[in-house]
Amino acid sequence: MNFFKRIQGLCVILCFLSLLLLRSYGSDEVDRDEFFKRMEARAMSLSKKMAGFSGTEPIQLITPKKESSTPSLPERQAPQQYYNALPGPPEPKQEAIPESAGDRTVPPSVVYQEPEAAYYEIKPTTEELKGAFFLRPFLALQAPTELKTLVEAGNQYNFPLDAKVGSAVGIGLGRRLGNVEVLLKLGYHYTELEGFEKLDGNDASGQGESEVLDLSLNAGFSLPLSESLSLGCSLGFGYASRSDTLELVIPFTFPLTPFEKYTTESSSVFSYNLGLSLDYKYSEVMSASLGYRLMGVSENDPYEQMTLHLFEVGLGANF
Repeated sequence: MNFFKRIQGLCVILCFLSLLLLRSYGSDEVDRDEFFKRMEARAMSLSKKMAGFSGTEPIQLITPKKESSTPSLPERQAPQQYYNALPGPPEPKQEAIPESAGDRTVPPSVVYQEPEAAYYEIKPTTEELKGAFFLRPFLALQAPTELKTLVEAGNQYNFPLDAKVGSAVGIGLGRRLGNVEVLLKLGYHYTELEGFEKLDGNDASGQGESEVLDLSLNAGFSLPLSESLSLGCSLGFGYASRSDTLELVIPFTFPLTPFEKYTTESSSVFSYNLGLSLDYKYSEVMSASLGYRLMGVSENDPYEQMTLHLFEVGLGANF
């Protein structure tokens, strides 16, 4: 019986101690900082004990944290609040505006002035407007002119001849290089001749004709006045075949016999021309031209040199 009583008493004591331990652990609540402080204190005490045994200085395992003077921002702060907390850019210094006669005037450096507009218009060339190549047939009227021929009738006489209104027909093939034109022209010119003169007191009359077949190379400049109209000038030199025919009749000569002289002369001669023209483009490929050309043909002995005034009308194609 005494043995069982002793066992019961021991059980009661163990239960009472366990209740005390549970009560102490349940009532002692330690936060995180306090827990680390206790661990640090225990580590420092162990360091001191070890230093006492070895005779050295205790080791500082944990360096105390320095206190910061910068206030910490509260947690869970929005990004916009962080941005608003930053310092802004410095404000620019404003220049003082002078005052004159009670009115505020703005200095010239502050007033905005609109820059002057500069326009450079690039005008298209004749080649861009009408094409690189052109074919230009033409008709022309020759104004009356005067020339002289040498007549041998016993003595030598200069017999004057008047050229009537003549005509010409031809064709030209040209190339445009920007506003420059190069033209190869072939033309046929025909003029009737007529003259009256006294030879040794007798009335002499003469009738004839002049023909010129001319091939010339011309170069000039064409200035566009609008998209359709252009003004051109040219200078050319050529090689021509000239043929002159004259029938001279003197009714009475000594010893009272009629005298007739019929001459025909042909030769290759040199020619030149100077022209001025207007060209109008009335469709995509067609154009009309109107111009004046001064043409000179060298002498065909016994006929002197001849000057022709040509008024030309042309109808051509551009391509």
